[in-house]
Amino acid sequence: MRVAILGTGLIGSSIGLRLKRDGKPGAFDIVGFDRYADVARAALRTGAVDSLAESPAEAAQGADLIVIAAPVLAIRVLMEEIAPVVSPDAIITDTGSTKAEVMRWADEYFPHHTGFVGGHPMAGKTDTGPAAADPDLFVGARWVIVPNVRSSEDAIAEVTALAESVGASAMVMDAAEHDAYVAAISHMPMLAATALFSMMRASEAWPELSLLAAGGFKDMTRLTATDSAMAFDIAVTNREHAAHWLDRYIAALRDLRTRLMDVDAEDELFKMIAESEYEYTAYRNGKVGREEPKVGGEVSAMSFQEMLTGGWVRDKLDEVTQGSERRVGELDRRRRDRRDV
Repeated sequence: MRVAILGTGLIGSSIGLRLKRDGKPGAFDIVGFDRYADVARAALRTGAVDSLAESPAEAAQGADLIVIAAPVLAIRVLMEEIAPVVSPDAIITDTGSTKAEVMRWADEYFPHHTGFVGGHPMAGKTDTGPAAADPDLFVGARWVIVPNVRSSEDAIAEVTALAESVGASAMVMDAAEHDAYVAAISHMPMLAATALFSMMRASEAWPELSLLAAGGFKDMTRLTATDSAMAFDIAVTNREHAAHWLDRYIAALRDLRTRLMDVDAEDELFKMIAESEYEYTAYRNGKVGREEPKVGGEVSAMSFQEMLTGGWVRDKLDEVTQGSERRVGELDRRRRDRRDV
């Protein structure tokens, strides 16, 4: 099977490595192309591809499977270049982080082709290039499959098989649904991390702040290291959805600030922090979604936590409430003292 990988960076090379590792000897003849010759040569050295093409068209010509693994805005250019040479029987997919624009470009350049199926592996890391490629990169990840109205059953099955062959779980969605969801869970966190780092970096105290920065700050700002071309392409091809979730994040920050400054309701602040910590721990341990209250009796999040923690949350709430009352009393005493002066 001749496979063309257009874009031999982290994602493209990881796909190639996995196919070469797990496929039967000689099962795949993988030809790679990358706009950057040094990246293409690195992919060849790592064994992610068997040979290199001088152009996207050369790589795609005669290919049974074409994987476009490039930043989103580059996908359009690659589609335009390969459209004249793609075989009618070829399967074409992509790995772009947004899908609505990609599907529109597919309609433009492959208007009668039944073999195009959009895709997005929900996996990656901030390290880039073939040197960072990993044949196990997709293990346990979701691989979103986005067919269009012309996608044949065979094409959908082939792209699904590709996702599963590299260790991912296929998940079918339409483009609009995909873009709305990944804006929330992937694109907004990336933009929020960029904003947080930019804010701190712009402070006059950055020389001192950067010396003090430890794991928390680095964890919160890790996504700032996303490849800049990919990050920009994601932002401009999904700006409405990303802006929506940024607005919701801003509202959540304002709500948190209000709670933080309300000295008369510190118990509510603690409840919010404790509930979030509990649910986050459950999420990290594999819990997906929300459990709705069962008919016959509602169990609140806090009472459920108390059941599991042996009353620790209740005791802490009592401690917080008592401490808050003491601080409020102290503030009142100080105000009275100032009036008496």
